[in-house]
Amino acid sequence: MEHLKSTLAIRFAQYSDAGRKPENQDTLGARIPDGPTLATKGIAMAIADGVSSSASAKQASQMAVAGFLSDYYATPDTWRTQQSAIQVIQSLNRYLFGQSQNSVLQEGHLTTFSALILKGDKAFTFHVGDSRIYRLRDNHLEQLTRDHAQMVDKNTTYLTRAMGADPLLEVDMQTLELEIGDIFLLTTDGVHDFVPPNKLIEQLKELDSNIDGVAKLICEFALNNKSADNLSIQICRVESRGTPSQSDAVTVLSRLPFPPFLQVGHRIDGLVIKKILHESERSQVYLVENRDGSHLVMKTPSVNYEDDPVYIERFVMESWIGARIHNAHVVRVVEPPEARSCLYYLTEYVAGPTLTQLIKERAPFGITDAVELTEQLIKGIRAFHRKDTLHQDIKPDNVVVGKRGAVVVDFGSCWVAGIQEAGEPFARDKILGTLNYSAPEYRYGGTTNHTSDQFSLAVLLYEMLTQKSPYGNQYASAADLKSFQKLAYIPAAKYNPLVPLWLDKALEKALSIAPAQRYESLSEWLQDLKRPNPQWTSQRDRPLLEKNPLAFWRVCAGLGWALAIGVLIYHFH
Repeated sequence: MEHLKSTLAIRFAQYSDAGRKPENQDTLGARIPDGPTLATKGIAMAIADGVSSSASAKQASQMAVAGFLSDYYATPDTWRTQQSAIQVIQSLNRYLFGQSQNSVLQEGHLTTFSALILKGDKAFTFHVGDSRIYRLRDNHLEQLTRDHAQMVDKNTTYLTRAMGADPLLEVDMQTLELEIGDIFLLTTDGVHDFVPPNKLIEQLKELDSNIDGVAKLICEFALNNKSADNLSIQICRVESRGTPSQSDAVTVLSRLPFPPFLQVGHRIDGLVIKKILHESERSQVYLVENRDGSHLVMKTPSVNYEDDPVYIERFVMESWIGARIHNAHVVRVVEPPEARSCLYYLTEYVAGPTLTQLIKERAPFGITDAVELTEQLIKGIRAFHRKDTLHQDIKPDNVVVGKRGAVVVDFGSCWVAGIQEAGEPFARDKILGTLNYSAPEYRYGGTTNHTSDQFSLAVLLYEMLTQKSPYGNQYASAADLKSFQKLAYIPAAKYNPLVPLWLDKALEKALSIAPAQRYESLSEWLQDLKRPNPQWTSQRDRPLLEKNPLAFWRVCAGLGWALAIGVLIYHFH
């Protein structure tokens, strides 16, 4: 598609060194794509300086840069550049803050962060902390960012803003017009605090001869000028610009039509429709064949919503969510062999039956088989949670059991922390997942979190072991907290006597109506599924005094009274 090509081109170099420090806590990186991605997403580069006073400074800077360059390019093409970058940065910040809070040692995951995105004829900057972005134009060096730092005395400054320090992060950003010949410079304080502006300008004039060498020379100058910090720099010179119309991906994609209802044998973008796997009012799912003979799954939006921007936003977001998750037990989102001619997305094809089919054919499962499949699903769902994402629709239809075990295959109801829903009507319609498997808090309006997915996984395990629902038929009709609290857990052993007490208790805890009473983590639940928790040792194997002390002493008292009455009767006779 010609309108998805870009003429934007740059020269780029970067250099990083530990300097006089034993560890390099700086991280830098860039992505320079080609083809449609260059037009819709542009060129991105980022630099971060882990805060030395935090125990996990290096890890924080690595997470920030690697996460940004990965997740920015996975955001929906319909999002504008600033929307995509800010949402990704906020999500990463929440993750870093959470890592600090969840650490046993309360290790801080703090870092500065500066990013530059070039797209079409525009430059976009995003900044937190005291790393910097400069622009050299017409021999004038301009600092585009301001340092978020406060000087205490001549030798001491502290950051007033950093990623990972607070769940709510304020990010400085600006949009600039590009000109051919513009030079952008990204540096950490180990460089810019020790290289004066005139020296930077002098060195940058030598880019034509050796851009990589210039990057290294600037860092060496800082080191020789008594810099005791890590040294990192990125240099970018604009060789040609993209056209203004290419800077807006929404305009580009708005020209793409919804695909028609496809039939077996139809061709689209180098893919051949082989089978209709699923169709509903909201979407269609097809098995397609690639040019190399491999099979993929294509999901297309329904033409019923062709003029509904909220629906389109949510549909495109599905592929973004999937592209962020990398785990053997989550289906992989793949790129089409050609530029899209219409709206759809592709995933790998996982050959095998759904868990729904297996439950019908094989349930009740053996304990070992059921727990093994649950462990695989836990691994997949934890990959969502590591990206601050709830799946929200874990059910047998959304699980395929193939060669690598259980695989989660749907992203349609996912919720991502830090990402605002496109619109309430659509979000409210899909967010609940499926009634029989969704946690009760979705329906009574409680707070949802990772334990909500735990509840759904536990329903699946219960069904694999019993073919029944843990709360009976009344669960699907409950709508408020009071009606849920009236429900009673039905022990799995009632339907399957082979289920041991300790496993039944682990299920009951994960299936608690109140989220706070469930396991704090999926790993903790998995541990209780794989080996008996001592507190739930079989009641039949424990003496009455240990099992129920009150009953024991009541029995003793009863026997005492019986003996006393017997003695009295014997005495009077």
